[in-house]
Amino acid sequence: MVLAGGKNRSRVMRVKQRRIRITMNQTQILISILDHLRQPALVLDREGRVIVWNESIVQYTGVAAEDVIGKGSYAHSEALFGERRPTLADSILTHDSPGNDYYRILAHDSDELLAESRIPLVSGRRVTCMATPLYDPSGRQIGAVETFRDAPGERPPGVPEDEVQVLAKSLPDMIFTLNRDTIFLRFLWAGGKEMGLDTAGITGRTPHALFPEEEADFLARAARRVIDTGEVISEARSFLWHGEQRSFQVTMHPLHDATGEIVAAAGVARDRARELTCERTLHETRRFSSLYLDLLGTDIYNTSMVAATIIGMLKERLSGEEAELAQRVKNTIEQGITVIKNVELLNTLNKHQIRLEPADLDAVIRSQIKRHAGINIHYEGGSCMVWANPLLENVISNLISNSIKFGGMEVQIDIGVVETENTVTLSVTDNGIGIPDHLKLNIFDRFNQSSKSAPGSRGLGLHIVKTLVNNYGGRVWAADRVPGKPGEGAAIKVILQKC
Repeated sequence: MVLAGGKNRSRVMRVKQRRIRITMNQTQILISILDHLRQPALVLDREGRVIVWNESIVQYTGVAAEDVIGKGSYAHSEALFGERRPTLADSILTHDSPGNDYYRILAHDSDELLAESRIPLVSGRRVTCMATPLYDPSGRQIGAVETFRDAPGERPPGVPEDEVQVLAKSLPDMIFTLNRDTIFLRFLWAGGKEMGLDTAGITGRTPHALFPEEEADFLARAARRVIDTGEVISEARSFLWHGEQRSFQVTMHPLHDATGEIVAAAGVARDRARELTCERTLHETRRFSSLYLDLLGTDIYNTSMVAATIIGMLKERLSGEEAELAQRVKNTIEQGITVIKNVELLNTLNKHQIRLEPADLDAVIRSQIKRHAGINIHYEGGSCMVWANPLLENVISNLISNSIKFGGMEVQIDIGVVETENTVTLSVTDNGIGIPDHLKLNIFDRFNQSSKSAPGSRGLGLHIVKTLVNNYGGRVWAADRVPGKPGEGAAIKVILQKC
């Protein structure tokens, strides 16, 4: 029975690990290296749940994978240390300090955390722990990996070598260790190959064998200072190297031996030249795209206005069905003009703060009804002043255009205004296709995918409405023309502050 149970646990663990590998491959993260690491290793997702508990850690702790995988609330810490509390991997996820009560920090930067545990494992082992974040292809952090190794009585300073090799291959940074004599005990840099540098032979030599004299002197001074004082040094450096202007963010931490004495400085140098180039390129791209859109928008707007004017003149010379068709063409062109104005308006709203002033809601509604001549719009009217600004016409225009878009040229639109002591409720209803209940909360969101792809999608216009109404201190929501019957038409209701 014991053997059978052991086989079942092993089979479950293998199935779960296969699922994990499939998931990781789908997100293009090179996590398969964990299956080949001799070090015990675990991986947490962004919620702190265990998604990898490799074979080495099973043997190291005696805890089966099925007892840990999928569990959060520091279940991994309980399996390791006998108590539920954050480990180094949790600290990487939350960007918090792991705390001196549990760890003695050996090295810590944004992408690496190395420490000796002050509390032994449940098995009695004393361990050195290392944690680093995991990213998806877009650069978003999706988890953290933590590895463990016995903390020997005597050990060379620094991180276990095979773990450093894994990091060095996956990061663009230089990773190095300098001793008191400013000799490289370790030097790893995958990016050196792009410059044609042979970095393999740097270990055992001084910085002067690789860098310009001034920069080599800086590294030597910084390493001695870290070793002598125990402080962390972080400095941006820019210099000419192999015919190129290079920029590095250099950070050094003290490394201790088993007695606690500082014996070396661990450094990470991040090449910022590529980042700066990307930033400049992005800035230029945004500038040119903004200029292009402005020019394109202006040209299309002017062309559309000319077309609308010509169609309007043609309509005056026609009658009957031909005049009606001309009016429909004019309305269609004006809807395209509205789209252009919405894009420009959204850009303006993102850059400038709205200043409120009294606005005649009745006059704005009547002007927009006149602009949408040929559409069946019922409005009884009435004098009403609200707190808004001249952009209020875009609220009315977009609500009418929204009804036409989803109800067609034959749509029946009813506009109503109800006043209370302090507010005014504006309602625009139509007998179009209506809005399904599950979309009512999302149709005002610019980037909501479901509202774009599903029937009843309302596009950018309602996002403009919501943005303006919010800036006016009001509120907007979607409802049914006939309560409880979404298929019989939509109602958009807006509350504005009364003057």
